[in-house]
Amino acid sequence: MERHGARGRVLLAGVLLLGAVAAGCSDPGTSPSSLCDNDGNYLIAFASDRATTGQFDIYLYDVESAGFRLLKDLNSLSLADSSPALSRDGQLVAFVRNPGTAGGADIYMYERVSCSYVDIPALNTAGDETEPCFTGDTRRLVFVRDTLGHRRIRMIRGDTRELVALPGLQEAAAYDDWSPAPDSTGDRIVFVSDREGSPHLYIYDRTGGTVDSLVTLREPGARDLDPTVTPNGLYLCFASDRSGEGGFDVFLSHLDAVPPVAEALPGLNTPGDERQPRLGHSAAYLAYQGRSADSTGWNVHYYSRSGGIVVSPAALGRAGSDVQPSVRLP
Repeated sequence: MERHGARGRVLLAGVLLLGAVAAGCSDPGTSPSSLCDNDGNYLIAFASDRATTGQFDIYLYDVESAGFRLLKDLNSLSLADSSPALSRDGQLVAFVRNPGTAGGADIYMYERVSCSYVDIPALNTAGDETEPCFTGDTRRLVFVRDTLGHRRIRMIRGDTRELVALPGLQEAAAYDDWSPAPDSTGDRIVFVSDREGSPHLYIYDRTGGTVDSLVTLREPGARDLDPTVTPNGLYLCFASDRSGEGGFDVFLSHLDAVPPVAEALPGLNTPGDERQPRLGHSAAYLAYQGRSADSTGWNVHYYSRSGGIVVSPAALGRAGSDVQPSVRLP
């Protein structure tokens, strides 16, 4: 594999769950390239083709320093890397690599403290594997696998590196489930499905093996996509093409409300498209990708719910498309 020879290296048992040791921090502006960089408290990972048009790589933006962090030996010279997912402590990056061959898309996991890959045998065995997302406690990884002609949600335990049974989500049926958004433990997973025709949001209860249709969040004729939830499972954010400012807009819901309803976020939505919202740990901040109505490219922005402020850093406004943000934000 390009740029690295450590994919098969097995790190300390349980690193997926317990996080990495906070050692070997480096300043990406001054440190020798031989050092790894695992610093940064407020981070946004995203995929971009800014370096090579049409080939996406993973980038890591530090909100506090207004600059980029190193991801030494992560990106491939020739293969597309996309859909990054940050662990809650910011030390692990799961992402999708697509070789463009019959082998399909695979999920890899990168550890920042050692600039190396975590070996997870249950991954990359058959079919496409996409859309990784850590549980809030970083002890499990949820993702989408297509092995039977339809997409299904799967979960891996970090300590045993084995698949977790998800009764109620594994039936053989002619529909797709995708975009999993777990809470802290993966006991509740919001996801998108076309099991009723159009894509809508559903919430899965792993304890009871049940699926709730979240009908009070729907609007007739609208498509609801890109869910994200806070680790405590209280806040849900998603994109929808329902009536709003135009195109896809971002909406927020409190899942413990009776009933939960979708509300627009003041100052965020525009006549263009807003997609892929990603909530911070407390829902005080979120990142998303936006595209103006007269533009063909996407840019990543972040939003503070206090005052309804959208921040568009200059470093995230360059040519090309910046997409699929994942965050370590308060």
